[in-house]
Amino acid sequence: MFVYALTEPIDTFDGLTPLPEWIIADPARRTRWALQAVLALADTATQVRWNGDMRHLPSVGATLTPPATSPYLVVKQDNNGTTFVVADVELPLPADLVEHRAEIHQRPIGAWTHPTLAEIDAATIGHQRIDATPPAPVEHVGDPPF
Repeated sequence: MFVYALTEPIDTFDGLTPLPEWIIADPARRTRWALQAVLALADTATQVRWNGDMRHLPSVGATLTPPATSPYLVVKQDNNGTTFVVADVELPLPADLVEHRAEIHQRPIGAWTHPTLAEIDAATIGHQRIDATPPAPVEHVGDPPF
């Protein structure tokens, strides 16, 4: 991942999509990518001078990487508005636009979700059937008071 701290804050987000709206189109894959981007920002915080806060939810843009496009995350810090851009491809940004730059490997995050109790009504271990609902706690007589 490539993380850039821009020299000038961005105040107009025309052409960018709010992160929650962008994720809706493909939740599992896009949530994974967004988490990887935010973790890359956190992992490079010292190098790019990110304080760990955000003025508002990030936005997402796309850059052409023929034959496809690649997303980039735009994060505005809640200090003087320092703006960070995180992408999984190197962006051709002019040198005078970038104050700090860092590169880091993407953290591996699976793109699938955890099963829920609604999806799993029972599990089978060996030949025993185990109900998904846990048994009621057993009260023991004579347990110590601690």
